[in-house]
Amino acid sequence: MAINLGARDRVKTLPKVNRRALRKYGEFWRALQLVGDALAEADKVAAKATDSKSKRSGKGVSAKSGAGGEHWSTASPEEIRASAKTAHASLRVMAASAKKWEAELVSREWRK
Repeated sequence: MAINLGARDRVKTLPKVNRRALRKYGEFWRALQLVGDALAEADKVAAKATDSKSKRSGKGVSAKSGAGGEHWSTASPEEIRASAKTAHASLRVMAASAKKWEAELVSREWRK
C-alpha cells in the first residue's frame, strides 16, 4: 500500500525539490482534479437531459435557419455525452503525462 504524501510532507522528505515548482505542480494537479469534477457534473446533467425537440436536423436548430424564431441553439444530450467523453479522454492523457513528468516538473523552475 502506497502512502500518499501531501505537498508539505514532500518538501520535508525530498531535499532537492524546488518548493515553488512543487507548489505550481500541486496547483496544476488540483486544476486537473477540478476539471475532472466539472466533467463528472456534465455527465450527470447529460444523463438527466431529454431531447425536447421531436425533429432535430444535424447538430441542433441553427440560428441562421430561424426555425420557430429561435436565435440560439442547444446541444442534444447525445452531443453533450460525446463531448464529455472526448474531454475525459483528453484529461486522462494530460493527467498521465503530468504523473510521468512529475519528478521533472517539481525539480525545475516553471516558466512564467
